[in-house]
Amino acid sequence: MAYATINELKVRLGQDYAGLYGNDADGTATAQAYLDASAAEIDASAGCRYETPVVSGRAEALLRDWNLTLCEERARVRCAGDALPDKLKMRIAHVRESISKTASGELILPGAAESARGQGFSAVACDEPVFTRETMRGY
Repeated sequence: MAYATINELKVRLGQDYAGLYGNDADGTATAQAYLDASAAEIDASAGCRYETPVVSGRAEALLRDWNLTLCEERARVRCAGDALPDKLKMRIAHVRESISKTASGELILPGAAESARGQGFSAVACDEPVFTRETMRGY
């Protein structure tokens, strides 16, 4: 599930949208696929700490911005010949750093439900060890 919509992507890209995706159904499908892939990238890291997809009104604007930025990167990389603008490169680096910090717990998504993964313990039942320091002494 993407955190942003096609219309929000059109607003973000402005006149560049038509040049990157076109105005046909295929372009819309590609744009949606890029939004979904970008959201999956966010969820892959955020899922280390939060239930995904993240459902939080307080974090919604931040997740939307991350989703649009990563989608914009995919759209611009797709076009041959153009280098990414420096401002976009900086924004992408900042988003990826923020996503990484979210996974490690350095950055908190307000109102997001914490994941139960990784919270617990494992118990292992096994026989007494045969080879210990005491039984191997002298060998």
